[in-house]
Amino acid sequence: MKLARNILLVDDEASWLRTLAVTLNRLVPEAEIDTCVDSRQVLNRLEVGDYALVLLDLTMPFHSGEELLGMIRAEHPNTRVIIVTGVNEVDTAVRCIKHGAYDYFIKTDNVSDLAHTVRRALEVVGLERNYLHIKERFLSRTLDNPKAFNNILTCEPALLDQFRYLEAVAFSPEPLLIYGESGTGKSEFAHSCHQLFSPEQPFVSLNLAGINSDTFELKLCGRLSHKPNGELDAVTGLLHQAGSGVLYLSEIGALPLSAQIILLELIESRSYSPQGSDSRFPIKCKFVVSTQDDLLALNKAGEFRSDLLYRLRAHKIKLPRLAERPLDIAMLINHFIAEAAEEMSLSAPQQPRDLAPKLLDYDFPGNLNELKGMVFDAVSRSDGVTLNISPFMEAVKEHKSLTATPGDHIIFPKSLPTLAEMNQALIDEAMSRTANNQTAAAQMLGISQSALSRRLTKGH
Repeated sequence: MKLARNILLVDDEASWLRTLAVTLNRLVPEAEIDTCVDSRQVLNRLEVGDYALVLLDLTMPFHSGEELLGMIRAEHPNTRVIIVTGVNEVDTAVRCIKHGAYDYFIKTDNVSDLAHTVRRALEVVGLERNYLHIKERFLSRTLDNPKAFNNILTCEPALLDQFRYLEAVAFSPEPLLIYGESGTGKSEFAHSCHQLFSPEQPFVSLNLAGINSDTFELKLCGRLSHKPNGELDAVTGLLHQAGSGVLYLSEIGALPLSAQIILLELIESRSYSPQGSDSRFPIKCKFVVSTQDDLLALNKAGEFRSDLLYRLRAHKIKLPRLAERPLDIAMLINHFIAEAAEEMSLSAPQQPRDLAPKLLDYDFPGNLNELKGMVFDAVSRSDGVTLNISPFMEAVKEHKSLTATPGDHIIFPKSLPTLAEMNQALIDEAMSRTANNQTAAAQMLGISQSALSRRLTKGH
């Protein structure tokens, strides 16, 4: 279900319709504009086309604007209506608003104000329809297009919920923000969004790490210039390359503040101008951005703009770390075994049954990338029958040694003490820590106060 951005203009003055259509095409380029001069055809047009917005004149033959307003709101409640008329009467305007009109404009009003209201109304309709779609998808607990997620292996309920959420919001005109540590699968979710949104259209990506604002604008918008011989020299921008597909911007947290202003303007205006050109072109692609940074923390530190942050957070997905996906470990290992065996032209070894349970307490700081590296190393060391688990155990052992707190372990001297010496050392330490309070020391040692008293007497 793609969210409609279609607008129907209704007026019996053909010349005014043409003028308004041209103006809105220029000021609201992301919208698809249709016109209708016969008020009797309006309801049929709404049945056939999925219109988000109707701009309606009041004074027309056959059906008046007020009559059509009532019928549209009754039969198509998810379609907004803006009255655009030459009738400048306060009572009429109030009556139309009460009967469900989104706004009321006089034909002599500023056209740019009308365009701003049209864009705002499209956003409202988009949010309303998106909310209804999300609600419907979550209540059904099923996926309309499970093939879009074939690139992601999981049986974790929390991640399957993210599938349903992504399927629900993929068609929204608002950006999608994907949070997650490195190696959690952010790019795979971006590709799934592309499969849902426009699988036949391009998927274009750009890593923003280390990019400056000039390069960012050139990469996205492109450039038009004339050579000395008069020929046109063009650099095609990613917005043009993406067309009606998906533009994926990774590492959004690394984007400089000056470039953030450019991105915000592109998202809000839904149009762009190539460098060296005065012409503006509509943006028809969906923005998908991802980050492993805490954007709220960057915002508080003055490194990320508030207006861009809250624009990007309209739809957001938080991907779990691999350590938070215990049900997926064995399945992912088998997947990477098959992949490694094919790439290295080796027989696929069998995964030991006890391998996945041994990894449940491992943190996997590198997430999927680390697990894949482990499996590839293990396959290369295997005999073709059973998977060599050495790479996994080496990582677990190294992780334990790095995360161990020295104070939590007893460091023994080169020559081990006797049990009697160890007992006395423990008693002395407990008495020292409790300022010679035998009751507290006994509790610390896990013995009774009388037993501690006997040991102290015996020791002396």
